[in-house]
Amino acid sequence: MSNIAHTKNIAVIGAGVIGVNTAYKLQKNNYKVTLYDEFKPGTQTSYGNAGTFANYGVLPINSPTIYRNLPYLIFKDESPLSFQWETILHATPWIVKFLKNCRKEKVDQIIKTLSYLLKRAEKSNEKIFQELSLKELINNNETLYLYESEDDFLSDKQNINKRKDNGVNFRFLETSEINNLEPNLKKKYFKGLLFEGSKFTINPQKYIMKIFNKFESLHGRFINKKIENIECEKNKVNLFCSDEKKIYDKVIICTGSNTNNLAKFFGDNFPLISERGYHLMFCQRKNYIKRPIAVNNRGIYFTPMEEGLRVAGTVEIGFNNKKINKSRVNWIKKNVIETFNLKESPDSVWLGHRPTLPDSLPVIGNSKQNQNIIYNFGHQHLGLTLGAISSDIIIDILEQIPLQYELNSIVPNRFS
Repeated sequence: MSNIAHTKNIAVIGAGVIGVNTAYKLQKNNYKVTLYDEFKPGTQTSYGNAGTFANYGVLPINSPTIYRNLPYLIFKDESPLSFQWETILHATPWIVKFLKNCRKEKVDQIIKTLSYLLKRAEKSNEKIFQELSLKELINNNETLYLYESEDDFLSDKQNINKRKDNGVNFRFLETSEINNLEPNLKKKYFKGLLFEGSKFTINPQKYIMKIFNKFESLHGRFINKKIENIECEKNKVNLFCSDEKKIYDKVIICTGSNTNNLAKFFGDNFPLISERGYHLMFCQRKNYIKRPIAVNNRGIYFTPMEEGLRVAGTVEIGFNNKKINKSRVNWIKKNVIETFNLKESPDSVWLGHRPTLPDSLPVIGNSKQNQNIIYNFGHQHLGLTLGAISSDIIIDILEQIPLQYELNSIVPNRFS
């Protein structure tokens, strides 16, 4: 990092896991930072994730095989990826771009980029765990993937090999080993994958709040208001909220699936869509399992949280609204019953909106319209995992440190 004396007055918009990490890292590195959000930190989409630091998450939802499965995915609720029927026309431009990014050569490039980011993320996460004493919220029990049958395992062999080829370490578990590790599983599984070095947090919101509290202790400022307008001038950016105008040298936008609502003020627009992700909480089932568990091809994680068993996941492409799809919830409940001897109703049902680009990669970098606007959003399923490393990349951009060529795939203007 350069020795330039920092005098920049910076606004970070969005107090989810990405925005809070960004605000903290900048404040720590002697920038003067104001963090904005109309909601309290860590209470929106970041609140409801599966809690995993997914060092194994190199595979995007893009796949060369998706073409033959698309009709099934569009019209069926009982699948890991589905679409809200009423949003098909709205989602069509995104679907077209998504399919273009499902060509084999493009998917291979996406995997390389994710692999690069995830390798760097492990070091960044360990550093922040140490410096903020976050280890009390981190459990080192490794994530377990399960295969129900030999056919199920063999059909995923190509993906297993892709993970191995891209540096993901894992070990295979046989049926007896699986049941010894997790005795509350309802049935015997053919094979398991235990992802070495993976971790999870027992409380995502507490994790975010510890970072946020450190940001405030370093004299960072939080304004609990909605940004109503943004005006860009040559050497400054004007933010408007509640009829007040604040002037900043740089503005960093970390607003996830709502980013286009702000980008429109200065002429940017992204092929961004909402992944509507659900979770169900079973508060009476604390310590029911020891680690995050995912059954292959179901798109659902079972994670032991501080407040109970969280069942999170699936991908539903749709609008940024709070409308609960009962069919999706019922399918998740069905998976709970099939995986464990759990028949009680969940204590709560939650819905969040993951920001998803057609290539399953984040957007990190300067706006093509104005160099004083910087984006940091679109992390899809990997916001918790990539929060710290994304903040490091933002600092490199501010310091005008040339980025590695591997990061060319995440620049904002790649959709031009």
